[in-house]
Amino acid sequence: MYKLLIAGDERVVTRVIACTEPVYVSTIAVEEFVAFYMNVINKARAPRTELSLPRAHADFAEAIESIGSLSPFAYSNAAHKVYQTFSAKTLRVGAQDCRIAAQAIAHGMTVITRNLRDFDAIGAPCADWSE
Repeated sequence: MYKLLIAGDERVVTRVIACTEPVYVSTIAVEEFVAFYMNVINKARAPRTELSLPRAHADFAEAIESIGSLSPFAYSNAAHKVYQTFSAKTLRVGAQDCRIAAQAIAHGMTVITRNLRDFDAIGAPCADWSE
């Protein structure tokens, strides 16, 4: 859902604004977001590339601004303890998704995602705000 929020998807933005409870962004999702943009920036620095370094930085800045209203929610010891209980089969869903799910489980939160299938399989409360 983070990507849709960054893109300014009207349905997601409307739900975030209308939500009466705090809306957080997992630092796991932020980690992935930063890694993506750093990868683009690093590719734009390479010689003989079609990518524009100023454009890459502008896109990164725009993405950061678009999430400024969300508070980061750090991956905690409680979440890590939940993560460590997941079976090898559950972990095949993906380590980062499992960490986000562990945060939700440990802290009684709901994961807002389009990937309901995987988060349901992990056992995390989840909802899709893009519909």
